[in-house]
Amino acid sequence: MPSQLTVSQAVDKRSSIRGFLRDRVPSETDVRELLSLALRAPSGGNTQPWHLYVVAGEARDALCKKARESAMSGESTSTDFAIYPDPEASDAYMARRRKLGYDVYNLMGIGRKDKAARMAAMLQNFDFFGAPIGIIVTVDRIVDKNGWGHVGSLLQTICLLAAERGMATCLQEAWGTLGDTVRTDLSIPDTEVVWCGIALGYADPSQPVNSLRADREPLASVARFAGFPSQNESKSKL
Repeated sequence: MPSQLTVSQAVDKRSSIRGFLRDRVPSETDVRELLSLALRAPSGGNTQPWHLYVVAGEARDALCKKARESAMSGESTSTDFAIYPDPEASDAYMARRRKLGYDVYNLMGIGRKDKAARMAAMLQNFDFFGAPIGIIVTVDRIVDKNGWGHVGSLLQTICLLAAERGMATCLQEAWGTLGDTVRTDLSIPDTEVVWCGIALGYADPSQPVNSLRADREPLASVARFAGFPSQNESKSKL
């Protein structure tokens, strides 16, 4: 393992990688170790409502082939959840999504009106962006919104442990749109909801899109503080 990162460094380093080195494959031992440690992620009541389906080699290639065929034939199935809220419900959400999409396509050299190139780029989701390891993440159907938060903690933990080890990841909600295809290929029981995929491998430094750092809102716009000395000082000046 390369020199270890601090947690803060791993958080800062992590980003969604959309171009991997296909021929540089993490060992099964390393993947098992990473995921075993990731299972220490927080889970309220220790319910652990998550499942991981890890594919490599021929199993990965077969899944990707079926997924691309389904996507190209229009067989995408409706998800058991809303990936994004109604566009009319939040202008801010749509603005962020559009900005990210434009930035991704620009780095890929794809014009806004080039529908064919955009479709080709979208289909890369179903090749795990070239990553040699793919992970399908499911959630027990019996849990409610709170349980999904537990699985989100697992996803972040996997990403940070990968970054610590010099690996890269991309969380892919697109896999949730092909739930039926994925469920059949991996023999996933109907008691589980197919949520997303994780591309795992090593980033391809030659891909410009991997330089993307998505914007984040500043702390002041998402957090409110109370009871700290700075608030007390402000009140005393009134």
